[in-house]
Amino acid sequence: MVYFGKRKSDGWHKQIDVTAATERPTSGNFPWDQLRAHTDLYLKKKGKLTSAERDHRLSVLIHSHDTKDIAIAACAHAMSPQAIRAALNVALNVAPGTYYGLYSYLQAFVAANHCNPTAITELEAKWARALMPYSTPGVAAPSRCLEGVVRILTARQLTSLEMVPDFHALARRACKDFAAQLEGLKVKSQWIAAYAAASWLPNLLGTTASPRIEGLLDAEFLSWRVWAAWRPNLNPAKRLYVRD
Repeated sequence: MVYFGKRKSDGWHKQIDVTAATERPTSGNFPWDQLRAHTDLYLKKKGKLTSAERDHRLSVLIHSHDTKDIAIAACAHAMSPQAIRAALNVALNVAPGTYYGLYSYLQAFVAANHCNPTAITELEAKWARALMPYSTPGVAAPSRCLEGVVRILTARQLTSLEMVPDFHALARRACKDFAAQLEGLKVKSQWIAAYAAASWLPNLLGTTASPRIEGLLDAEFLSWRVWAAWRPNLNPAKRLYVRD
């Protein structure tokens, strides 16, 4: 219900933002209990709800909140595992192309695991933490995200993407987007930008890439070996770039 242009849930949104301040779920001073208290009070004001009604109301709150990880941290303790999993759909949380929202999405996995480990596993939370350094948004985001996945698997820091379906889906998406980005640069003859974007791929040639990594790339990025082996003479392109 809306009163004078304001929704009754506006207070909840403001309260959790003020409470969280600049803290995120991975920080040591994150206010878990205070955030839960805001949600418990919100639900208490709604009266008696079925589990389905509670899931629906909290899912709407999460969907309408800008920082999804803060909202998940406030709500996950009162949600079913199925509702939490639905709220963490990558397509709904990470913008195409720029991957804006990826960092908050990864933080949300950490929050959900902390609040409801029956919904999100410790392995998923570890993957989320490991990928955070590679989650900066922008035009290079698909390359950066995929590089993170490859580095994690190569270092055997974590194994088996198949055991974490949401991260497997994210890795496949990064493969497709990175391949499309390189092809787009190729069509536009932007060779310097293409070479910079693909600069980490040569590390996968030879014995470095594991069968799992090769399988992922072969399935979604058929030309990756061509780009990895590419050694262009960029001097003419640089001269043209400077002249332009």
